[in-house]
Amino acid sequence: MQTSLIDLIGNTPLVPLRRVVPQGHARVLIELESANPTGSMKDRAALANVSLAVQAARLQPGDTIVECTSGSTGTSLASVAVALGYKCLLVTSDAFSTEKLSHMRALGADVQILRSDNKKITVELVTALIETSRQLSQQPGHFLRISSTTPTC
Repeated sequence: MQTSLIDLIGNTPLVPLRRVVPQGHARVLIELESANPTGSMKDRAALANVSLAVQAARLQPGDTIVECTSGSTGTSLASVAVALGYKCLLVTSDAFSTEKLSHMRALGADVQILRSDNKKITVELVTALIETSRQLSQQPGHFLRISSTTPTC
């Protein structure tokens, strides 16, 4: 029996494809990533990122995880963060799906929305999202999930 949302991540069923491969040949299985809590394989990445940050002592209890996102990763990160007792601040834009923005909020994330130019995703918008995320992550107790030197949303 699962005891938390975290226990459900990656605990997805394998289903054999019996009609794709002729009998007597290789066994082919698919993994139903849609069975993850948010319905996305990105739940695995969110949990792995948070777990690594905790192990490296870069993320402390009660800290805020900052992420620049267009939706799916932010949704997964919000669910993982809240389940593990962290705050989640997601920087996004009105150029992205309103349903995803609502979903992130419903999962407990604080969502900061940058205005786009007529809902267009431009280089300037992405640059602003990244820079805003970096600035917010400089506050004490804030951790920027993206650790590469050239993050992308």
